[in-house]
Amino acid sequence: MFYNQFLRGSALESNLLSLIGVLIGITAFGTYMVPLKKYPNYSSWAFLAVMAVGAMLCSAVITCVTGEFNLNPVGVLCGCLWVIGGALCFWAVQAEQDLAGTGLRSMSVSILLSFFSGVVIFQEPTALYFSVPAIACMIIGIWIPVSKSKTSIWKKWRSLLSGAVFGTYLIPYKFSEMGDMEFLFPFSVGVCVASVVLVAILTLKRRKSFGYPPVPTLFALGSGIIWMLGTLAIFWAIADDGMFGYAVGYPLLQLNLVVNQMWGVFVFGEYASKQGRKKLTISTIVILVGAVLLTLSKM
Repeated sequence: MFYNQFLRGSALESNLLSLIGVLIGITAFGTYMVPLKKYPNYSSWAFLAVMAVGAMLCSAVITCVTGEFNLNPVGVLCGCLWVIGGALCFWAVQAEQDLAGTGLRSMSVSILLSFFSGVVIFQEPTALYFSVPAIACMIIGIWIPVSKSKTSIWKKWRSLLSGAVFGTYLIPYKFSEMGDMEFLFPFSVGVCVASVVLVAILTLKRRKSFGYPPVPTLFALGSGIIWMLGTLAIFWAIADDGMFGYAVGYPLLQLNLVVNQMWGVFVFGEYASKQGRKKLTISTIVILVGAVLLTLSKM
């Protein structure tokens, strides 16, 4: 009897940690890009490099506490994959000239692929009569505030590919069966090294520094810390013994868009028109309905 009670207590703790992970991840990922909005003249490439350094510093502190220093190649590989996704996303912003659409295309693909990976590859149980409509609601809700583009979707391959990377970069981690604390430091090393090398190559190519003014750079460093805390929360959200798993937990993290939009509305004055606010309200409601259905699919 004591053993059964212990198991129920452990399951409750895992579910609670999974829920906390989703909430922290949504907040962190919806917030860490705010300095780039605050300082629009600050290079996104400089932001990437400085943010990656802040992320590694944060993970180093966490690792000092946990004592999980290692350079597992799986973690380093996943970090490098994340940077590839980020680089494709930045490239898409420049080449496709559609900042909002780039992020939404990337997010939509990442939701679809993470859900597919969890259900098909990892065989995670989910009530499809809830989860499939939920995914549809989230993707439809994401696109409601955006004006339709007349450009062929196939010309948007950079943002689509970035979403494919973001939706699958944690698959090696899931297969490795590493612990989250064991994975965290090598992952941050991969992100930091790949980001710094990429920005160094771009700097040499353009023969001019991107510029690192003190105040925006300090905020970018803080963004890296916030992002790493959000990354730590991912592991709680997608844990096999948690409430959600990969198929549901990772798509739920895309609710960070709602947090990001709230920053835009209340701090930066975005969606100022009545029509814009109406679309945003409908978008938020549809996305949240999707999130509720997705949660119910694991009940």
